Amino acid sequence: MQINGQEESPQTPLHNLVATLAETSSIKADVEQLILSQDGRQIQALQAVLIMQKPDLLNWHVIEPYEELMISDGESLWYYEPDLEQVSIQDFPDDVENNPILLLNDDLQAISEAYEVSLGYVDEEVKQYVLLPLTASSSYERFSMTFSGVDLLQMQFESSVGQLTSFSFTNIINNAVIDPAEFSFAIPTDIEVIDSRQIDNQQAVPQ
Repeated sequence: MQINGQEESPQTPLHNLVATLAETSSIKADVEQLILSQDGRQIQALQAVLIMQKPDLLNWHVIEPYEELMISDGESLWYYEPDLEQVSIQDFPDDVENNPILLLNDDLQAISEAYEVSLGYVDEEVKQYVLLPLTASSSYERFSMTFSGVDLLQMQFESSVGQLTSFSFTNIINNAVIDPAEFSFAIPTDIEVIDSRQIDNQQAVPQ
């Protein structure tokens, strides 16, 4: 097989990563997100629930310390902040370099064009893939994805200033049948709506 004009062995870290991702069509999990400064100081911690279905359906529900909701139907992305009584709507970003959730899609070509992939072992059962962006346009300098079998245990993203964002996954359920309603958003009444989608792409907003 050729990737970017070069012959690739099926056993490369890139192909191993894509093969692992291909085993999962949907994910439900509890998530702990931590943001650490360059010196290791905790900046933020939150608890959330992730529901995702390939290729671009997403429900990200932050429970603590304050509620937030991010939903994608594959075309639009809703970001709802109940405390502020505000929802922002934008086109769903399809840039794998700057949209980490897209890494969970098993798109060999997109990942190969965006990242150099290497593989290490935490122990005999746990693999860690390190992804280094191939262009300077990425918001991050280094990604890593840690798996036990096909279960995603952790994703980490390091910025150019050394800030580390870590997502740890527990209570993982792979390949569950997910209600399509999880990926639609009905805008509550009497809240502020900020719609930044391209006008020619806008569709009727569900109420």
